[in-house]
Amino acid sequence: MTRENISFRSHRLHEGRLAYRCSMAAGAKQTVLLLHGWPQTSWAWRRVIPLLSEQFDVIEPDLPGFGDSSKPESGFDKTIARKLHELVEALGIAKVAFVGHDLGGHAAYAYAAQWPEAVSHFVFVESSLPAFGQEEAMDVSRGGSWHFGFNMAGDISESLVEGREFLFVNHFVHRETVGAFDPDSITSDDVNVYAQALARPGALRWSSSYYRALPLNRQDNVIWGKTPLPMSALSIGAQWGYGPASAKTLTRVVVNVSEIIIDECGHYVPEKRPVEFAKTVSDFISNEAT
Repeated sequence: MTRENISFRSHRLHEGRLAYRCSMAAGAKQTVLLLHGWPQTSWAWRRVIPLLSEQFDVIEPDLPGFGDSSKPESGFDKTIARKLHELVEALGIAKVAFVGHDLGGHAAYAYAAQWPEAVSHFVFVESSLPAFGQEEAMDVSRGGSWHFGFNMAGDISESLVEGREFLFVNHFVHRETVGAFDPDSITSDDVNVYAQALARPGALRWSSSYYRALPLNRQDNVIWGKTPLPMSALSIGAQWGYGPASAKTLTRVVVNVSEIIIDECGHYVPEKRPVEFAKTVSDFISNEAT
């Protein structure tokens, strides 16, 4: 399947617009919803969606604030999940299998926590959650990444990045290049897709707003975490990324968790190891069918 088989669509929400790509497989009985991370767009799934589409219906939205979706003034907490739920209901889908990478994992958890009966599977990719391990990833004194605090700083961080979007994105997607399995898996053209998206008016601010919403997410997660989620879940970590930290988070909020770590791979697993990633997701959903 090629990109010619992928439909580009847009759904008008009660507030704003959600752009998404979709690909439908003949006779598919399962819908997979892919949520990208930061600083990406749905372009992150370009090599994965053709592989998953051989077996599943696949939907890959640009999260609000990213890509071609609307840039809202607020609502970067659990409101994101409500917008995704609105899209799923509008498409007439009863249950979805969620695959959330990075910040997409935050949105996927917020969805699953609020509508657990509507989620058949939960795949948590190279992510963590406020109140359940995210704080360690933010602690630079313990090896955490500086970009959390930087993105939460507001106007000053956005002003420093403005006009340097390519440099900014390129740093993050290639910072584990040394010894990486395929350092050319994310090309300059790919980086430019993300950089151009961030260069749109308001995009830097609204994509960074996900980070400024982390304290709100923590409050919600503390409440939701008291009731572990019932669906089958899979944590996918990367050797040179979060590693086992993703699974440590997931086991604190979901009852039934499996774990896999992709060797010789950095944080952006769907782009750096798309074939192995797609097979892992496909096997998990097929073998854990509910």
